[in-house]
Amino acid sequence: MTSADDGVEIARMTEALGEAVDVMDRLWNFGGWEVTQTHDSLRPYLLEETYELLDAIQDADAETIKEELGDLLLQVLFHSRIAEAAGEFTVAEVAAALVAKLTHRSPHLLDNGIDPDADMASKIAAQEVAWEERKTAEKSRRSCLDGIAMAQPALALAEKVRSRSGKAGLPEDLIPLELRMVRLGGPDSAEERLRKATLAFAAAIRAAEDAAEAARGERLSLTPEQWRAYWPV
Repeated sequence: MTSADDGVEIARMTEALGEAVDVMDRLWNFGGWEVTQTHDSLRPYLLEETYELLDAIQDADAETIKEELGDLLLQVLFHSRIAEAAGEFTVAEVAAALVAKLTHRSPHLLDNGIDPDADMASKIAAQEVAWEERKTAEKSRRSCLDGIAMAQPALALAEKVRSRSGKAGLPEDLIPLELRMVRLGGPDSAEERLRKATLAFAAAIRAAEDAAEAARGERLSLTPEQWRAYWPV
């Protein structure tokens, strides 16, 4: 049950977000620069704003964090407005999709699945298990790497691929040297070398999963020994 103060704060937030949507609509309806943009043309701005937010977080600058979060909110509103004009979805549907995802993956929001009196570590562990179980069920993923954004910076990508494959049971000895040590210098950039090595590693992971499925007749998780047995030479 929410208190009167909570209700006032919710009303204030609703009004502020509604005003932000209204400003985006007014910019769009003016028929200038905004209507010439696409999801693809806004990619550089989205990336730049993300890095500016990360800089603000690094500096622990609350005022700048607030400003940069506003710039990211603009990106959400802008992309949603482009999609609405194309008859694809609205910002309301974006918000509804988020609410549905969070409530489905977080059983404690519905007062079930997690003991509210458990200690902090137990609560976090239960949350992580519930989140991953529901996420896997939603996505019907065939590979342990499905859902990873392959366009992210090479170092972040390499860390994500290593993390996912490790959780899937891939043994450390199958990880190539290029993903264990970053080497600077040489004719190619370190970023490009690491990206190529990570993509090749990801391809090998998928090939092993496919080979195991072909041999066993169904898509199942692999043990470390099975990863080695089906690993492409």
